[in-house]
Order: sequence, then structure tokens, then C-alpha cells
Amino acid sequence: MNIKNIVFANILCLYSICGISQNINLNNKIPADATVKMGTLSNGLKYYIKHNAKPQNKAEFRLVIKAGSILEDDDQQGLAHFVEHMAFNGTESFEKNKLIDYLQGLGVEFGADLNAHTSFDETVYKLSVPTDTETFNTSLQVLKDWANGITFENDEIDKERGIVAEELRARGGAGMRMYYKSIGELTNNSRYAERAPAGKLDVILNSDYDAMKRFYRDWYRPDLMALVLVGDFDVLEAEKKVKSLFSSIEGPENPKERIYYKIPENSSPVVSVITDEETQGASVSVYVKKEETPVTTLQDYKIELLKSFYSGMLRQRLSDVVLEANSPFLSTNAGIGNFLSNMDSYYLNAKLKEDKINEGITRLLIESSRAKQFGFTETELERYKKLLLNNADLRQKETGKISTKYYVEQYIDNFTDAKPIPSDAFVYQFYTEVFPSITVQDVNNIATEWVRDDNMTVLLKAVEKSDLKLPTEREIESILTQVKTKSIEPYKDKLGDIQLMPEKPKPGKVLKETYNKKINTTTWELSNGITVVVKPTEFQNDLISLNGFRPGGSSVAPDSLYVSARNASSIIGASGVNGISDADLKKLNMGKTLKLKTYINYYNELVSGNSSSGDLESMLQMVNLYFTKPNKDAAVFNTKKESLKSLYKDSDNNPGGFFEKRITEVMSQNHLRAIPETVEQIERELDLDEVYSFYKERFSSANGFLFVVVGNVDLEVLKPLVNQYLGSLPSNLNEKSTWKDTGLRYAKGGIKETVIKGLDNKSQVDMRFTGTFNFSLEEKEKISLLAKVLKIKLTEELREKMAGVYGVKVSGFASDIPYQWFRLNIRFSCDPENIEKLKAKVFEEIEKIKKHGPSQEDVNKIKEAELANAKEFLEVNSFWLYKLKTAYEYDLNPESILDFESKINKLNSKMFKDAANNYFDMKDYAEFILLPEEPSKKE
Repeated sequence: MNIKNIVFANILCLYSICGISQNINLNNKIPADATVKMGTLSNGLKYYIKHNAKPQNKAEFRLVIKAGSILEDDDQQGLAHFVEHMAFNGTESFEKNKLIDYLQGLGVEFGADLNAHTSFDETVYKLSVPTDTETFNTSLQVLKDWANGITFENDEIDKERGIVAEELRARGGAGMRMYYKSIGELTNNSRYAERAPAGKLDVILNSDYDAMKRFYRDWYRPDLMALVLVGDFDVLEAEKKVKSLFSSIEGPENPKERIYYKIPENSSPVVSVITDEETQGASVSVYVKKEETPVTTLQDYKIELLKSFYSGMLRQRLSDVVLEANSPFLSTNAGIGNFLSNMDSYYLNAKLKEDKINEGITRLLIESSRAKQFGFTETELERYKKLLLNNADLRQKETGKISTKYYVEQYIDNFTDAKPIPSDAFVYQFYTEVFPSITVQDVNNIATEWVRDDNMTVLLKAVEKSDLKLPTEREIESILTQVKTKSIEPYKDKLGDIQLMPEKPKPGKVLKETYNKKINTTTWELSNGITVVVKPTEFQNDLISLNGFRPGGSSVAPDSLYVSARNASSIIGASGVNGISDADLKKLNMGKTLKLKTYINYYNELVSGNSSSGDLESMLQMVNLYFTKPNKDAAVFNTKKESLKSLYKDSDNNPGGFFEKRITEVMSQNHLRAIPETVEQIERELDLDEVYSFYKERFSSANGFLFVVVGNVDLEVLKPLVNQYLGSLPSNLNEKSTWKDTGLRYAKGGIKETVIKGLDNKSQVDMRFTGTFNFSLEEKEKISLLAKVLKIKLTEELREKMAGVYGVKVSGFASDIPYQWFRLNIRFSCDPENIEKLKAKVFEEIEKIKKHGPSQEDVNKIKEAELANAKEFLEVNSFWLYKLKTAYEYDLNPESILDFESKINKLNSKMFKDAANNYFDMKDYAEFILLPEEPSKKE
């Protein structure tokens, strides 16, 4: 199900660039971003075209159709989605699979850059392509073919039936079963309950050819279509090409009416308890639905802002409740946003502790009632104003440096749902002018319209088991009634006048400074043993990223402390610093662009953060405080402990989870530090004192840490801040941190195991080659590339030719920690009857590569994709963080980061052939198969 619980607070972070008058007339229309070229052809097709050079020399193309599964006739259930599949199996310009071959030859990756989706009311085709003239023109032709030129050859339809059926099979399980049980309750048994995009297996396998073609004829027509083109190209030239190419598409002479089906209302609450034996835990969701209203004027836009304020402040309150002693919640969410069809909704969600289900439902409703009865406080509102204003300011500052995909989604929503598309500059200016006039009472009044008893649906979803007592639907109805008469106290905002770091530490100093001109990096070696590498970039206008790294991690803890050590950073990292709770820290930082997190991984400690240039000092202060003054918070510890227990409790119910666990147990030879934790283990061994002590021990000395800073940073501003907050960190220069070998060694070959688990008639197959080798970064990269070339072949054979799988995953991994080892893994789900022939084809394709190497065509596909990705990544801050860290870690010349093109161009068939012979060795082969306990009764 694709019900969209998206509150407008998130949507407001997604807009573009225009101006606003200083004197606002709220009756004015919301201005569309003037940098978007919009128009409608004479045949009704709409287009959105925008220049955006992030990334350079690439573009995102979308063909959007206002038609999905909701429009299917009875004999077409599942065929809206099937049509989408057929778009990749033959068009007027590309017969059969030639389209995929052509685009892969340009570096376009199937799935990542070439894809589509179908939902109830829309179908969207997606292309991410280079913008050279030939590719640009051909890509437009592809879009036109999808709109009006899919060939629907009967033999191709029959070949694709198995693939679509396998997709349906792959998506099955507890989640899908619970969806089918709940969709009728959520939509009051509307047409949406009868038209799931996945459709019906019988229709997919046996429908008449014309049923699919009829859907295409009826609904793929220009008056229901839009083109979205965003990227590094000339807008006016693109518009000319669109007009030239797409104006010739003709609609049907007598078009069918495009009915927009509605969800009926309900006067009394609809309550449903839904269980499944293969799920975990318990959760409650409350939806209060209301007919959506158009957002066209500035007054409408202001109302959306009020809804955003209400949603965000309620979420903050609920997150505080999660941390209370004996809270019934494991997690919560709330807001006002899109629901489905003609409905928006006010929603409340909570994951509940199994022994506090009734209490959790009650408390969720009480917090909702508290907000409605007494409203929010001035201090809550002022904080949230700062948050939204900062988000808007960040977006308008980053104009020209924001990913193209950010804009694409906005324009799709404008076409399908009439969402406004103002510019980022307009949004920021509007906020600055309208925020001062927004009062707490304005926000509180939102509750009158949205927090109601009519049109309510309450869903309790839970695991089905004998020792879990669930309330009945009648009992939940009783809770709804009782909450109305409960005596509720107003909320008290407890955040006082606190400062992050009232006393600054004594600065350290830089002992040595070096500069690398070729890659523009400056390295500072500090007096406390820290190394700082700085790369100023202009990839973003006002963003700075930071990573700190040192070997060590939970590997240094003895087995007796492992559970506490493994979870130390997630618990202490969520406990706040300097006596300020994590909840208060988030409130304190509202209005700042600032994130920071510490990690204790298996073999290293890591600090990761990002900020704006204006909040750089605050980020470095937080780094210092997470080293020197972390909090020890019993409430956070208890909440995290309960969450961990919930994560692992009944995890064996899920067939996929049970299968993964068994693979891990066998391959790690039941090593303590590799297998999943158990509820009993967490209850017995997770200890707050041990957690805090281990965290403090790992961050008690900063000696040996490498910090990499990348972004729009001024070295003269950064250097004194580094001395102040990193140079002052405590350090023992006589002790060097390193990771410890705990004896984890992965099993090699000679393993074949079958796991029997699950109700659905589907299997999972895991084939892997795990062994030792002489590690180098070059060999590690070869293993990764070998997996990619094998994936191309297996997708062609197992999916396109055999129609035996929906998709196949092939991955390659290698490491020199804790020893030099590699893994190549092939995974897919399928019909249990097809396992042996699919396995045989996998081995056959491996043998072909071992004997002959891949074809030059496939090598070129890999080379083009790698080149395209590398060029794009070179303009991404996170790429440089990773590459500079790796260069330091392996004592490499960092200038080699720029040598990617020559390395990629050296790839050839012989390299892949040699790698295949080295790493696909049957003595290293292990095989795991998941079979169902019984065939599905509903096939």
C-alpha cells in the first residue's frame, strides 16, 4: 500500500526560486517558480522543463500518466502495472530488450537510472541520462515510445507474465497480508480496496492480450500525460524538441471519462484488530480523514503552514513521552498530511510495548486530546518557527547546488495532485513576512478542523500468538469513549535557559601543516595526536561535512562486555551532553543546520556530522562534548533496551529474518559478535554502567583520530575552531588505539542447507563464495565489478529469458579486517519448483565468464556506468570524505583519487575472466535455500 502520510512540514522543504512583494495580499495566487518552463501542447500533454546542473551533464526525465490500477476493469486487475513492464520489452524504436541494452551502453543502470512505478492513480517512467545531444534526443524518443509506441507483441507479453508473477510473489508476506486485511477498513470499502496495484495472479497469468492493450489505448493519452525534464541542458532547446516530437501524439476520438474515485466518509469510528503469525510486535494507527482542499492562494499556503506547525510540535511532544519512565511507547509519529484519493488525514502512530497495549492506545489519544484542549505554548511555537525558517533559508542558499531529483518530485506532485511549486526564495521570503503574524491561537485552531471523532479509523496490528492478549475492537471503542471524559493537565514546556558550552576549553595547537595543491587539501597535525584533513569545495553553497575515524571499536571489549559495548554508542549518543538531555539538545538546536552522531562500530570509532558555515562552531563544540561530557541517562537506556528487545522478540516468526539469521549462524560459525542478539541476552547482559564506562573509555583519548572536513569552509575561520575544540580533546600520546582480532572467521565451502519456514509459496536462494585472498584495494574493486558484470548476465537469463525471478541481487565484498577475506553473493526469490533450473543457469553463466570472460558489450556497460558514477561523485562532499579517509587508512597518495578514469579504461574481458577463476572456486561455495512449510492456499 502506498498511503502517503506526508506532513506539509516535509513538503515545504521541497520548493524552488522566485520573489515576493513586501506587502502580502493573502488572496493572491501562489506564484510558480519562474525558472520552470511549463506549457501544454495542443493535444493536452503538459510539460515541465528546468535547467539544473547538479549533477553536471546529466538529466532526469519522467513521463507521468494520471492513470493507475484504480482505472482497471475487472479483467485488467494487475495490468496497469503489467503495461509498465511491457514498456521495457519492445517499442516502435527499440525492439524487445534493445532499449535496456542501448541505455546500459551509455552507463545507464537498470533499476537505478532506468525504472518505473505504478500506483493507484499514477504511473511514472524514470530515466537518468547523460545530456550529450545524441543521448538527449534518443531519450526523448524513448519517452515518446512509452507514451504512444509500446508494441505489445503477444510472445513478449507471455514471456513477461512470469516476471510480473514473481514480483507479486517476492512482495508477499505478512506485510502484504495485513495490507489486504486493512485497506477496506481504511478506505471504507471503496474502489481502492478492490484495485491494489499488484493485481490478481490469475489475471496476470491468463488475461487476454487485448485486455492489456485496451488499458493502454484508453488511458495512455496526451491529456493525462506530463513530461518532466530537469537537468544540465538548454531549456528553450529542450522545449522545441518536446513540441516537435510530442505534438503528433493523438488522443482517442471518443476518450473514456477519467473518473476520480473517492473514499466515502464514516460517521462513527471504524476499528479493526489485524494479526499475522509472521509479523512482530504491536502498533496502533489512528486516521481522521477529511476531504482535501486546493492549495492555490497565499492564504491556503498559510493554512498549510499552520498544519505543519501543529504536526511538528505534536510529534516533538510524543517523542518526549517515549523517553518517560515506564512509557508504553517504543516509537511514535503524528501529523496532518496526504492520505489517499480525495482525502487528507490527521494521523497518530505508535509502536507499543506488548504488555502496555491498552495503556499505549489510551496515552496516544490523551496526548492528542491534550494538544486539542490546551493547545501549544509560545516557546514551542517559537522554536518550530526557527526550525522551518532555517530549513527554508538553507534551501534558498543552496539554489544551484541542489540535486535535480529534488525538483522532479515537486513537478510530478504538481501535475498529479496540484501541489504548489513556488521558488525556494519565495518560500523563505514568505516565511519571514508571515511568521511574525502567526500566533499560538492560530495554530491551536487547527485542531477544531482536524482532531475529530467522525471519519476516524483505528487499526491495531500485532503478532498472532497465544501469550499476547490483545484488546477487542469493542474494547478499543470503549477506550475512545473513555478518553473524552478523562481529566487532562496542560502541557508544561520544561526547556530552560541553557547553553551548549558555557565554558570553552583551552585550545590546542597545530604542530605541522601541509598543503596538496593537486587536490586542494590542507592537513593539520595537532598537538594531541589528532590529524585534520580539510578540503574546501563549492559543491554546496553553505554546507560542511565532517567525519572522524580511528581503529578500535567494540572489538577491544571482552566477550563478557560485548552486548554493552556493541550498543554503547547508540545509547550514549542518544543521551545528550553536558547535562542537556538529547530531547532538549534537539530543541536547543532548532533553527540550526546541525547534525552530529558518534558511532562505536565493530572495528572503529566514528564521528559523523554536517552543518552550515554559520553553525560550524556549534558542530565542533558538540564533537568536543561527546568526547568529554556525554550524559548517562537511565530513561534513555531503558527505552533503548526495550526497543532492542522488541527488535529481536519473535524475529524468528518472519521467514526472511529467520533465513538470514541461519545463514549468519552457519557462515560465522556461531561467533558471538556476528550472530543477532537475543532478548534473553539483552535482558541479562545490557548494563547501563558498562555501556557508559565503555563509551567513556573509547572516547577518553583522541590520539590517533583522523578528522576529514569537506565543504564550503574558510580555512582561516576553521583553524582556530579546530584548535579550540579538537585540539583541546584529552589524549594519551603513549597509547595507540587499534582493533582487536576476536577470532571471527567465515566458513568457506562444502555447505548446503535448506530451511523450512513460511506460509507463502515462495523460496529464497542464497549462493555465495567466501574465501581468503591477498587483499588490496585493487582486488577489492575487481570483486565488486565482477559482481556487477555477473548481475547483468543473470538479469538477462534468469529474468528476461527464463522469467523465473523478478530480480537477482549480486554483490561483491572484501576486507582485510579481521583477516583478508572476500564474499561473492547471488540471491533471488522464486517459485520452489524452479530452484534447480535457476541454480543451474547461475553456474552456467559463471562458467562462461571463467572460460571466455564477459562480452566486450558487457564490459563497456560496466565501464560507462563506472565512469558516469565517478564523474558525478567527484562533485559530492561525502565522496571526498570517504576517499580521503581511505587514502589515510591505507597510506595511499590521495592524488590517486583523481586517477579514476585511467583505472576504469583499463578494464577488459581478461581481467574479469581472471577474477572469475580466482574467486568463483567451488571449494569456497556455500548454498542456502528457504522453502515454505506448505504451499500457499491462495495462489
